[in-house]
Amino acid sequence: MESEVQAILREAERRGLPSLLIGGNAIILLGYIRTTADLDLLVPETLRSRWLDLLRELGYHFYHGTPAFAQFEAPVKGGTPVDLMFVNAKTWESLLAGSQSMDLAGEKIQLPRPEHLISLKLHAASSLERSKPAQDWEDIRQIVKVCKLDPREPSFREMILRYGGPTALEKIETFADEN
Repeated sequence: MESEVQAILREAERRGLPSLLIGGNAIILLGYIRTTADLDLLVPETLRSRWLDLLRELGYHFYHGTPAFAQFEAPVKGGTPVDLMFVNAKTWESLLAGSQSMDLAGEKIQLPRPEHLISLKLHAASSLERSKPAQDWEDIRQIVKVCKLDPREPSFREMILRYGGPTALEKIETFADEN
């Protein structure tokens, strides 16, 4: 996985293509050890075609997509699949603000604030097409615990209500009470 991830991140850097690490690897960098097979990146929709070109040029094969999402198979069997999530400029700027630089496979990558990762997980868990909402909820639980987040903090509470509603808030409050 490391050499594939390194190649993607290095080439993206060389081409001036920003991204934020989301998904399982982001959760791992926060301190919760779990397995993940793919690389999930959030990118500005204005750079969609340039990101698609980069992955194709690295040998990745597009196999599924929507206007907000693109999935790629690795060029070699058993390689690291890549998922891209596309967001508008306003959302990109919001998620980029407060992000922090982290190391992934020896390369620098931006990681959104934990609260923002939770908002993305809430959005994913509520999707009718989502095949693993239980994993999203476990990730949310672990982010709350590892990062010692308080869902009663007003801005975090508002974000939870916006993306998950009152039921999500109640569930996340129980996660926080486990701390």
